[in-house]
Amino acid sequence: MLIEDLKDKPPNRLIIGIGDEVDSISRADHRHKLEDLKPKFASKKAYPRLITEEYEDLANIYAKYTNKDEWLGHISGNHPLILCEKTQVDPVMSLCKELDHPYLGYSAFVPILIDASGRRISCMLMCHHGFGGTNARKEGSSLNAYIDHALRFEGWDIAAYGHRHDKWVKVVPRIKPQESGFAKRSPWIRAVDRVVLQCGTYLRTLSHSDYPTYSEKAGYPPRPLGCVKLNIGMDRVREGGRDNISLRVKSCSV
Repeated sequence: MLIEDLKDKPPNRLIIGIGDEVDSISRADHRHKLEDLKPKFASKKAYPRLITEEYEDLANIYAKYTNKDEWLGHISGNHPLILCEKTQVDPVMSLCKELDHPYLGYSAFVPILIDASGRRISCMLMCHHGFGGTNARKEGSSLNAYIDHALRFEGWDIAAYGHRHDKWVKVVPRIKPQESGFAKRSPWIRAVDRVVLQCGTYLRTLSHSDYPTYSEKAGYPPRPLGCVKLNIGMDRVREGGRDNISLRVKSCSV
């Protein structure tokens, strides 16, 4: 599924990782089971360097199906941070060094410049790996939590979260007064959409194989696999005698 998504190459594609791109479940983790590993990771050669084998395997996939300049960077996650506390190795940071990609920490603001019809507009992407999980088995448990969190911050156009192994996109309408630029003339009101999303997952909750995932053993419900894809463009609206250019999400794929 991951490779299928990476093979899909629309024009001007940009990619960002929102954390936990590798399991990062070391032998010190209670969820680690040797019998759950695929043979290429359980061999005598690979097993002693399991975490390194994981991120090197993913790095090879990224190098094969993507270009370096397509990547905005990689957010870390709770899995690699827990691993880092125990082993002093952050596999996401190691992945970034391997590929020469930006390492973005646990959360970040990432600006994107969009060119269209000779005009340029900035899209501010707010990324956070995510949090919580007590109600992860309940439908929609992350939606309100992540929207509430995003609305406590200013200046973003799209807020992207991960962590809870789900995939959705929610448009959050906002009302904004726009000054006319003339004294004693009332401002007009503009609708400015903001987008909050949960980025998706590739972790199966029913592997139908000899290698069950930890989410399968924990009884997590089925989730849509794959990533969220946004098509971002611009809107041009004539207001108050001038053109107002604004960001617009033209379409999304979940």
